[in-house]
Amino acid sequence: MRKRVLILDDDDSNAEALALIMQEEGYEALSIISASDLLQTITDFNPHILLLDIQLGTYDGRILCRNLKQQAATKHLPIILISAMLSSQLTETNANEDGMINKPFEIDELISMVERLLKMP
Repeated sequence: MRKRVLILDDDDSNAEALALIMQEEGYEALSIISASDLLQTITDFNPHILLLDIQLGTYDGRILCRNLKQQAATKHLPIILISAMLSSQLTETNANEDGMINKPFEIDELISMVERLLKMP
């Protein structure tokens, strides 16, 4: 059974590019562009990992991450935050993310992090 990767990025081209990268690595990938669809998509798609952009229009991916990590149904879902923000712009929000990737990123770095997190118990 292929591992499922859910991608939330409000930029459709970024979301599609991430999905293609994951599919080429043998994952089943689904991308969405609306944060309001996240919980229902998690329920329907049952992902093994979530790639979550930080800047989502009126939503903040760090807050979404923290909320998911506080819910019993999603607290064990590995979440990688993805951001184009500079390190100096990232403020601490206790998002409890499992990993962080800064844009632009090396594809190998992303794949390595996904593989590492999926192998964790």
